Amino acid sequence: MNTHINTRVCVSSSDWNLTSYGSPSPYDRGEAGLILPLVLQHLTPTYISIIGIGAVAAAVMSSTDSALLSAASIFTANIYRNILRPQVRRKRKRKRKSIAHLHRGTTWGAELLRRLSLPPQASEGEIQWVIRLSVVFVGLAGTSLTFLDNSVLMIWMLRSDLTYTLMLPQLVCVLFFSISNGYGAVLGCVVGVVLRVLCGEPLIGLEPVLKFPGCTLVNGVYIQRSPIRTICMLSAFSSILLFSYLADLIFTNDLIPEKWDVFNVKAQYSKQSQGDAVCETKDEKLKEPNENSDVCEPMIESTC
Repeated sequence: MNTHINTRVCVSSSDWNLTSYGSPSPYDRGEAGLILPLVLQHLTPTYISIIGIGAVAAAVMSSTDSALLSAASIFTANIYRNILRPQVRRKRKRKRKSIAHLHRGTTWGAELLRRLSLPPQASEGEIQWVIRLSVVFVGLAGTSLTFLDNSVLMIWMLRSDLTYTLMLPQLVCVLFFSISNGYGAVLGCVVGVVLRVLCGEPLIGLEPVLKFPGCTLVNGVYIQRSPIRTICMLSAFSSILLFSYLADLIFTNDLIPEKWDVFNVKAQYSKQSQGDAVCETKDEKLKEPNENSDVCEPMIESTC
């Protein structure tokens, strides 16, 4: 914070006419987001400028590497391995059962079953290639953001907006509501994204479709005075719980065949039921010795 304040004081008190930058000042040219590189280039010696820009580049590359690896790991572990690969395994498993039924007791059928079998999980080489492709895709998507005319501050504000409206409801539901499942998470995210887009965003020139009370037109731009981010967050939160409950109700009551259960809601519900039963059994076993000890305690005899 002190560095930022010192930089602003230095820029505001500098006479840019005496530098190679010239006039008008960076604020007048609309280059306030490039203050630090401009200060290092025009207000410091050459060797200080090289060291400062190198330090900034190193910090940016470190943060970028962490973001790329995190995004690739999340996609590979949570989507590819848990969603895409289990679907392939289930398809091969059903196909393997049908072939076993047709060719049971034959060596040809056994050999065909062996060839159609899949490993219990994705191989390490396959996971590495998925991570590499994910890094390339995320890197291209991040590079495309640099072609926007807005500053980095705009991207940071949009990231904070999405974190509050989309990720916070997911985190709360996963930690504190056992009814939540994959269907609710996906549909809740869709609801949150749709509502947020319909509310508009002046930073990227997106006009609002849903105009809440207090929406006014200021200099040709619609400004939402209502707490639209909180509304989108609460809508996504309620959607996660609602759709999770509906999905649990549908699959546990066999209203839809289990083969269409992509997120294994029925298996998740059965595991929770077994866990609750085990916990109740343990509590009963712990209570029995206490009750027996209370019964076996000798009564106090009176000598009168």
